[in-house]
Amino acid sequence: MPIWREHAENDPMGRRVNMSNITDNGNRMVVDDDLHTYAMVAWVASLAHKDQQRKTGGAYIMHPLGVSCLIDPAWSKLDNMCVAVCHDVLEDVPHMLDYAKEELTKYGFGISAETEPWDFLSPKGKLTHLLAICSNGNTRWARSITSKVMELTVVWPRPDHPEDDPKDKVAKKAWEVERIQNLSMDAASVTKADKTFNSLNPIPGRDPVKEAAKYQRYFDAVDARMSEE
Repeated sequence: MPIWREHAENDPMGRRVNMSNITDNGNRMVVDDDLHTYAMVAWVASLAHKDQQRKTGGAYIMHPLGVSCLIDPAWSKLDNMCVAVCHDVLEDVPHMLDYAKEELTKYGFGISAETEPWDFLSPKGKLTHLLAICSNGNTRWARSITSKVMELTVVWPRPDHPEDDPKDKVAKKAWEVERIQNLSMDAASVTKADKTFNSLNPIPGRDPVKEAAKYQRYFDAVDARMSEE
C-alpha cells in the first residue's frame, strides 16, 4: 500500500507522487526503503518530543536518535532502530501523537482509510497509525514496532499492583531491572543501547560511581537475557 504526498506546489498538474521514489526531472529514482522508513519514524518521534528537554540539556530527540545508533551490530536492523527512536513516545509524550499526525497530514502524508482498522483513540492505536504511514501502509510491521515499544514502556505504579508506591524510586528501578528477563531479544537489545547512551551522557552533579553501579545492574540483566538466545 503506497504512501502518498501531494506535490501540487511543485507540479502544475497537481499529480500525486509516490514517496518511495523521488521524481525531480521526469526520471524515476528508487530510494532505499529502509532509509526512507527510518527517516519518517525519526520525524514522527521528533514531532512527539518537540517540547521535551533532556535533564542533561538539549532537545530530547537526541536521546532516542542516539540510542538507535548504539544498538549492538548483531541486532542493529531497521525494526530495532525504529523501536529505539520511538521507545519513549508512549511513556513520555503520548499526548503529542495527535500533533504528530496533524503535521504529517499538513505535508500530505497519509494512508487510505480502508487500511486503518485499529483504535484511533488509544496512544497505542495512534502510534500504530503513524508507523503505518511511515512504512507505506505496512500495518503488520507497524503493529510489530508498537508492540516492542510497549514492551519498553515503563508504567509505575503497575496497574495490577496496588502496593506500589508512586514515590518509591528504588522499588521502581529494581522492577525495571527485573522485568528485563521477560523482554524479547529485540527489546532487550534496545534497552542495552538506551542504558549505554545514558551512561555516556550522565546528568551533571550526580555521583559517577553510583551512576556506574546503577547502569551495571541493567547491563548484567540484559546480558543474562541475551545469553538465553
